[in-house]
Amino acid sequence: MSTSLAEIIQRGEDNAVEFKSSRFRNDSLAKEIVAFSNRSGGSIFIGIEDDGTISGITGEGIEERVINICRTLVEPSVIPEIYSHLADAAKVLEVRIPKGMFKPYKVKKTHRFYVRVGSVSIEPSTQELVRLLQSGGVYHFEITSLPGTSLHDLDLLRFREYCEGFRKVEFDDADISRLLCNWQLTDKQGQCSITGMLFFGKDIPRFLPQAGMQLFYFESIDRTGAILDQRELCEPIPETIDTAVKFVLAHSSVKSFFPTHSIRRVDVPEYELFAVRELIVNAFCHRDWSVSGQKIRLSLFDDRLEVFSPGALPNSLSLENALSGVSYYRNPNIAQLCKDYELAEKAGRGLQKIFKNFRESNLPTPEIVNDPAFFQVIMKRNRA
Repeated sequence: MSTSLAEIIQRGEDNAVEFKSSRFRNDSLAKEIVAFSNRSGGSIFIGIEDDGTISGITGEGIEERVINICRTLVEPSVIPEIYSHLADAAKVLEVRIPKGMFKPYKVKKTHRFYVRVGSVSIEPSTQELVRLLQSGGVYHFEITSLPGTSLHDLDLLRFREYCEGFRKVEFDDADISRLLCNWQLTDKQGQCSITGMLFFGKDIPRFLPQAGMQLFYFESIDRTGAILDQRELCEPIPETIDTAVKFVLAHSSVKSFFPTHSIRRVDVPEYELFAVRELIVNAFCHRDWSVSGQKIRLSLFDDRLEVFSPGALPNSLSLENALSGVSYYRNPNIAQLCKDYELAEKAGRGLQKIFKNFRESNLPTPEIVNDPAFFQVIMKRNRA
C-alpha cells in the first residue's frame, strides 16, 4: 500500500475524503459527487469500507459505471479524474471530483442538492441553497422581495428624479408601478426588492439591517488602537458612497511639491480618489446580500485603508479573471444603478484599473483577501 493512501485511511473520512464499498448504490454515489461539487471538490475511494477496512473492487466495469453516474445522474454533469491504487493486494479506485464551476449541482433523479460538511453529505439550508444558486449565477439575491413592504416604503420623488435626471425617462404617475416592476425594484405584488430598498427606500435599516456601511478611523496600525472617528451610514447607496469617500478625504492628506525644472505644483494624495471610489462601489456591487448581521466596512489605519465586503467572489469569477478585467456581477441591478448614477462604469474594470494605475505610479499594489466568507482589499497609505 502506498504511504499516501495509508495516511488517508488512517485519517479517515473528512470534508475532502469519502470511502465507498464496491457494492455502492448509484444514487448513493451520485449524492457524494454532488456534495463535493457544491463545495471544494474531493476524492471518493471505492473499495474501502466506512471503517477504513480495505475490501477492494470486485467485478468489472466499475470505472465505466462511475463515469456514467457522473454524466447521467448528476446535473450539471461532472467530469471526474479516476486513478487506481493497490492496497494490500486489493485494487482501490480513487474518483477525484473537482470543485464545481456551474453550481448548484443536484442528483437528477430526486432533484435534491447536497453539500459536504465534515465527513457527511447533507442537504443545504435555505440560506446555503440561495448562496449556491447565487454562486452559479442562477439567482440574484438582490431581486428578492422584502415581505411587508409596498410602494409606500419607497421615496417616489427620488425615483422620479432618478428616472428623469439619469435615465432620461419621463412618465405619468400611473406608470410608476410598471416601471418599478420592469426594473425589478418591486415585484408584481408591489413589494420592494432589495435593490429597490437600497436605492429608494425611506427607512432602509428597518427592512435591511445589513444595508449601509460602517466607517472607522483608528489611531494606530490595528484595531486595538483608539477609534478617532466612526460613522454608521444608513443612506441610499449613492449617498453612502459619497459620504464614505469624503470620510477618507477628511482623514488623509495631500502633499504638494514642485518637481525639478518645473514651475507647476504636483499634488500627491495619500489615497487616490478614483481608487477609493472604485473599491467602495465594487463592495456594493459584489457583496452577498443574503449575509445578515454584517455590513460593508471601511477602516482607516495609520498605514493603510481596508474595504471589507461580506461574501467571497462569485463562483463564476476567479480573482485572476477579476484582475484581468473579466466582468461578472453578483448584483447586476445594483451595478446598473451605480452606472446610471455615474458612480462607476459597468465594464468590470475596477480592480484592473486600480492595479494598472498603481503599477504605473510605482506604488505598492493593493493586497486582496478572497476568503470563503468575505472579500477584502487593503491599500497602503502613500507616504511619498
